[in-house]
Amino acid sequence: MTFPKASTCIGLCLCLTLSSSLSGQKGQKRDSNRSCREAVTAFYSWYRTISSMRNPVSESDRAVKDRPYLFSSELVWRLREQSEVQDRAGSNLVRLDIDPFSGPDGIGDQFIAGKITTKNDRCWARIHVVWDGEKHELPDVTSELALKHGHWIFVNFYYLSSDLKQAWNLLDALKEARKSWMADGLL
Repeated sequence: MTFPKASTCIGLCLCLTLSSSLSGQKGQKRDSNRSCREAVTAFYSWYRTISSMRNPVSESDRAVKDRPYLFSSELVWRLREQSEVQDRAGSNLVRLDIDPFSGPDGIGDQFIAGKITTKNDRCWARIHVVWDGEKHELPDVTSELALKHGHWIFVNFYYLSSDLKQAWNLLDALKEARKSWMADGLL
């Protein structure tokens, strides 16, 4: 009886180890996509529900107030600041003229999570707003999430410009708005 050489055994073990870790990575990506989609779908379903309630508080303010754990600390801080500045400005509109979570067209009849892309601990979910049973072909907003302590949290939102050539994002828009609020003496 002959035994395989040690180098052959080591080579087989390496092949088995690498192939199992690669298949595990595919499974992790699939799990990340699924868990991100679930988090996004749950948020937008809840958000659509609160938007149908008559409340003097804006939907985005209510989302940040009721569920701050769903957002990054920077996003919560900047959205709260925007709300406080708007309160100080009274009837003058100083806040961004969009719903931060659904985009410039506002909250429709339904939200549909389209393509989900994950990379490392980040996820981007393309959100389509449905109006009168029609889903917009292009995403109305792309939500960026980060995996923190095993849970997805929203860290930014991206919107297409009206000419569809350039995207802009919520955090940068709030940073720019802050400069004008400071110049106007609202901060």
